[in-house]
Amino acid sequence: MRLRIIVILSLGLWSCSKTADTSSNLQHADTLKSKVDSIATYEFDYDVQFKLDNYLTTDSFDEKTNDLIDFDCAILIYPTSEQIDEMKRNEGEEDFYIGADDSNWYQAMAIEIIDSVGIKKLTASARYLRLRGQNKTWDLDIRKKNLPAWNLIFFKSTKEPKIISTIDLTVDEAKNYFEIRD
Repeated sequence: MRLRIIVILSLGLWSCSKTADTSSNLQHADTLKSKVDSIATYEFDYDVQFKLDNYLTTDSFDEKTNDLIDFDCAILIYPTSEQIDEMKRNEGEEDFYIGADDSNWYQAMAIEIIDSVGIKKLTASARYLRLRGQNKTWDLDIRKKNLPAWNLIFFKSTKEPKIISTIDLTVDEAKNYFEIRD
């Protein structure tokens, strides 16, 4: 939570320090999405970033310092301070803040969708998550190199967890995964 506040405050301060140039800031939506995708997907392949196998780990799991989740929920993932610093170094501060602003916007839209269908949500606080289902347990490393810093995981204790792109999330996708009928 503290990291989220720091990121939001940083974005606010940064945006106030820039002078507005509306002529250069107006971009077609497809161009902007393309730029966001290239910033948000630094050093990893977009086609494989949302595969559960990329998150699985065999590292030792300590329930005292890692998150154990054994109930149906949507898990929001935000970058750590270290990930933010790395993205700033790799992309430059200006591009980082453009991408961070867009990523936070997509996370906010995902939260609205999650809330609208009544799914419980939580924010991951540890690097490692243990998702304990009824018949199987998954240990995930959500901070592995080259995975998205902003992300979402759907977990239902009767199914395999699903890594979700917040950019493409729909109400129907949330309802289908969690088996919510109107």
